[in-house]
Amino acid sequence: MRTRLLYRDRDLRDASAAPPRTEELRRNLGLDRLLPTMAAGDDALYRVAEAVLLGDVASADDIRYRHEVLRDCLAHPGAVDDLRRIAARAVERERHNYFGLFTRATPDKVLYRSLDVLDMFLEAFTELRAACDRWRGGFSSAGFDTFFSCIATDLDDAYLATVREHLEGLRFAKGELISVRLGAGAHGTDHVLRHPDRTGWRRLRGRDGAIDLDIDDPAAAEALTVLAGRGIRTAADAVAQAAEHVAAYFRTIADELGFYRAVMNLLAALDERGAPWCLPEPTERGLTCRGLYLPALALESRDPVVGNDIDTEEASVTMITGANHGGKTTLLRSIGTAQLMLRCGMPVPARAYRGPVHPQVFTHFGGEERDGGDTAGRLEEELGRMSAIADVIRPRALLLCNESLASTNEREGAALARQIVETVRDCGITVVYVTHMYELARGLADADDPRHAFLRAERLDSGDRTFRVLPGRPLSTSHGEDLFQRIFGAEAGV
Repeated sequence: MRTRLLYRDRDLRDASAAPPRTEELRRNLGLDRLLPTMAAGDDALYRVAEAVLLGDVASADDIRYRHEVLRDCLAHPGAVDDLRRIAARAVERERHNYFGLFTRATPDKVLYRSLDVLDMFLEAFTELRAACDRWRGGFSSAGFDTFFSCIATDLDDAYLATVREHLEGLRFAKGELISVRLGAGAHGTDHVLRHPDRTGWRRLRGRDGAIDLDIDDPAAAEALTVLAGRGIRTAADAVAQAAEHVAAYFRTIADELGFYRAVMNLLAALDERGAPWCLPEPTERGLTCRGLYLPALALESRDPVVGNDIDTEEASVTMITGANHGGKTTLLRSIGTAQLMLRCGMPVPARAYRGPVHPQVFTHFGGEERDGGDTAGRLEEELGRMSAIADVIRPRALLLCNESLASTNEREGAALARQIVETVRDCGITVVYVTHMYELARGLADADDPRHAFLRAERLDSGDRTFRVLPGRPLSTSHGEDLFQRIFGAEAGV
């Protein structure tokens, strides 16, 4: 059985270890403000949204595949919730059935617990198939077509009737029939479970006749229990594996539909605030977008957010400079968040978006972990984090730097930063770098390399910030005097 709602050729994998530097990434991009909106108070949705957003990297084909499925989900939200409810309830009931099992998990307990679970899943299968029959006509994506077809084919009436028959037979209402060979020391060996006959518990067939046992005798009852356990162990293991397989199937349905429900929750929140979104187009290289903004900011702000247009289609290094408090770091976070959303098949917060899929995303924010201490200590800490990134980063990754290596003097910081930028660029890594180090930005600009692009936060002649970031070569000032004038000017009489 398969779902195929996220991938064309496989199902969502079980949760694996988080990618390296994940905590740093989620902190620097502000994802802890985005994920609660996606979850809408549902812990299961939070778990799957977090796992897919941070850890799942889909191919361009799978991204388009998910877009089709999402269109179906947006057109039929009631169906998504109905199907997910059936799967999630089955998973929850199976989880409760585990309670107390392993205090003394004898083969008979494993068998009958597993049969109870499969009976419950059989009811869920019947409910799931009825729901699929009810909703199927309104869906058009390849993902839902595969899902519905699998349910209709694998869970037809004949199959469900056969399963019921087998489950009933495995309860051994008339007792177990087990063949045993006599081994060394008169101990039983080669226990094999046979089809039960009509003799019931009281008779065990020997080769030369029948042996009568009184099951009211405690010793005889214990012997029969041990014998039965050895005989049904293989059957118990097989039925337990079947129950786990079916449980995994329902978990996959709940998780894959849960991902789409989480995405729908986010889109509803953005729509409520009038914030645009689009289905992005994955490309081989470069970034072109219109109206890109930070979704976490849009969810928190009552005012419309300012979006930015970017066209760095030929660039592998983008330097962002300009006025203090002009929106540079917000744009950097917007680029990183949009990349995570693109590569897992989500819509992105922009009017239009075309860009490559980066298998890794790393952030390096200058001085984020140590605000105090001397300059040498802060620089050592920054270089240590950069070294840790270098240990795990690979070609085609995206590296987002925010004022990195600015904790020392500008000449030393610019020299170190330029070496790092040019090295990772030559390794096929894309870099977006926010900096006030004019020497760094000017040196890269003077290189006149087509792989370098330059954006600058806009500042009006009045000193006001528009929070737009436009194409522009770096300037020798970040206009810090504007902020000084605004904060201290009136008090100082300037």
